[in-house]
Amino acid sequence: MKRFADARAAIVAMLFLRAAAALAAPDPEKLRALDAAYQAGILGKEEYEAKKRELGRSAAAPGSKGTPAAAPSAAPVVGAKSAGVYRMRLVRVMDKQGFGEPVEVFRMLVPSDWKVEDSVQWDATQMGCPANIVKITFRATAPDGLMAFESFPAYTWQWTDDPMMQPILQQQAANRTGCPPHPVLDATNFVRNLVIPAVRRGAQMGAVEPVPGVAQAEQRVLTQQVQPLIQAGYMRGIRVDAVKARLGYTVAGREVDEWMSATVAVTVMPTANTADLMQGNMNYSSSTYTVTGYNVFGVRAPKGELEAKSGLFATMVTSVRPNPAYTAAIARFQSSINKINSDAARDRHRIWQEANASIQNTWRETVRQRQEVQDRQAEQFSQVIRGVEVYSDPRTQERIELSSGYRNAWTNGKGEYILSDSVNFNPSVELQEDWRQLKREER
Repeated sequence: MKRFADARAAIVAMLFLRAAAALAAPDPEKLRALDAAYQAGILGKEEYEAKKRELGRSAAAPGSKGTPAAAPSAAPVVGAKSAGVYRMRLVRVMDKQGFGEPVEVFRMLVPSDWKVEDSVQWDATQMGCPANIVKITFRATAPDGLMAFESFPAYTWQWTDDPMMQPILQQQAANRTGCPPHPVLDATNFVRNLVIPAVRRGAQMGAVEPVPGVAQAEQRVLTQQVQPLIQAGYMRGIRVDAVKARLGYTVAGREVDEWMSATVAVTVMPTANTADLMQGNMNYSSSTYTVTGYNVFGVRAPKGELEAKSGLFATMVTSVRPNPAYTAAIARFQSSINKINSDAARDRHRIWQEANASIQNTWRETVRQRQEVQDRQAEQFSQVIRGVEVYSDPRTQERIELSSGYRNAWTNGKGEYILSDSVNFNPSVELQEDWRQLKREER
């Protein structure tokens, strides 16, 4: 199983862009950031040109000088007179069956009035393919049922370019001793052939855009992890690509648009050619491919409104925080799957305890490296390139990372947060509730 991608990297901070907050003349720093985003492949040519024109229009607009842009409203703040206000709540997705005790998988911010549904299931029929055992699904839906953020389980399969080995892979899958066999797919065809039929049956697939920032960031992380295997000759290499595909379908009789995002990693390993083996020759000219489609999630809105809601979805994606101890425990479980016996629950509990105890030393660097990936994912939906900032809760002193680009943030101590672009908005005054401002930590 692949992991939900984490939070922030320095390159994203350098590309941070608030185009709508342009000064009276186009800001040179914003133009440089826009150029950098285009050069890095985050923005396509059309989007780059459109944002450049938008900077010019914002600069020329009367009264625009020094006025921050209003972020699209997430959950309307009842009684608030200021625009650009998000009211969010923190949700925690828990694995209640895997380790003998409820364990947090990840946490994220969603609009306060959205309905959340999540599931963490362990599939015992996938013991022959450990990567497919744990299936994590998540859905957050707006009250109207039309806007939604949804993520889906990762999926791993295998293939070989040795025709004589292909039936063997099929037999192993049938006997539950191997991963499902399927030809290698890139990210576009993974979405078209496997994701849409499974979770969006009947949806029409439109434009597909590569997301090079996500692919490059993930490629760096994974290549570093498998480099020792490549150097030892056990692996030929790994390649990653990522896309977002535009989907159209109906929900409750209303047309909606959706961006479906997916990343595909293909690991290539040398294997002996079966025909040569039958002749008594050991020739490693064939390859076996392990393919994983992951980071599969979609964001949708009523037809024609998807772009206008991009800031909200970027805020949600940026807020996702996986529990690194859980990630470590899953990895340990998968690596020791053949040693798991009928006392699996007890063994998984032990694995969890060990992973939790060693997380600070063994996984800190991996978590840090993967922070870039998630910000790249947020960028693909947002017209505003966001990073994250660290705040501390004045009540509990707990640290929390929130999407950057907002002037102020507050908490009511009940798991809800308000992010605001407005200098004058004070939720304690406007909502007549007990809200305390979060303290932004210095970097």
